[in-house]
Amino acid sequence: MLYVFKRHTLIVLFWWACVATLCAYQSTAIAVYDVDAEQFLYRKNSETRRAPASTIKVLAALTAWKNNDDKDKYVTISRHAAAAEPTRADLKEGDQYHLKDLIKLALVASCNDAARALAEGTSGSESKFAQDMQAMAKSLGTKSTFITNASGLPSPEGMVTTCVDNIKILCALKNIPELVEVLNSKTISIVSKTGQRINKGNHNRLLNEGFAYPVLGKTGFTNLARHCFLSFCEYKGRTIAVCILGAPKSSVLWDELRQLYRTYMNRSVQSQGLNAYMINNHISLTDLHEALQRSGFPLEKSENVYGSYTKKAMSAFQKSHQLLVDGILGPQTWGVLKK
Repeated sequence: MLYVFKRHTLIVLFWWACVATLCAYQSTAIAVYDVDAEQFLYRKNSETRRAPASTIKVLAALTAWKNNDDKDKYVTISRHAAAAEPTRADLKEGDQYHLKDLIKLALVASCNDAARALAEGTSGSESKFAQDMQAMAKSLGTKSTFITNASGLPSPEGMVTTCVDNIKILCALKNIPELVEVLNSKTISIVSKTGQRINKGNHNRLLNEGFAYPVLGKTGFTNLARHCFLSFCEYKGRTIAVCILGAPKSSVLWDELRQLYRTYMNRSVQSQGLNAYMINNHISLTDLHEALQRSGFPLEKSENVYGSYTKKAMSAFQKSHQLLVDGILGPQTWGVLKK
């Protein structure tokens, strides 16, 4: 009887712990993604469509970068670009700036006039650039993203994305060292063709405050979207991406970001992307790799995480032994593999 009572108590406590975890974050939508292990570590409304605000400038920067062979070309600021509100670099109609510098203004300081200018400099008009952004998003495997402009402003209306889609876009940008370097800049200074200089600071508070982990990312805010942040962090050989859409206040956004990175980056570094079965049964990544090697299914390329190469070798082993092919180590697969 005592055993049953204790067991019931533990179940109730576990349930309340789960509820408390889910309720701990006030932001509307959250996704935490282990890039190396290719798995989500935490999700809350992660596939709910939300207004992205300026986090969509990550897609704008990516589209402009990939669709322009000459990043040093000058772009002439139009009246439409110069009239953008509210966050702006005060670009003047007729001035000319390198396209790569407009990307810097958009990513680091979230300048809407720069986003419009790089759109026009890339595709001829912002509406055509929105179509090109849409095509880029689709090529990256997004399912719920709809683009209406280059900046994330609520007009034209209808712009939406999800945390999951946003992370797919960010992972594509993360593979471009020049754009990563831009995100890592605390300040930028650009000069027009005629010598006008613009200095701007990065809106990423975690970067500026010297947070424990080197988090790089893009902020966003509109009254519709509320406070947003799309980011990633590389630390001790691990990469975590975090997207928050719809934090009710700025203070909530930054507090929850700190909490998410402290929790899941530390967990990822310690676990190497291992699943619960491996952790609970004390099966290390080395144990798994050695077992695959002995069974004739070595990894194509060594890795220190449960990543894509481990999953591929696991899937090949499972297929050859007529097991469920999911690339995940569970009791059935381990029972065959360790023989």
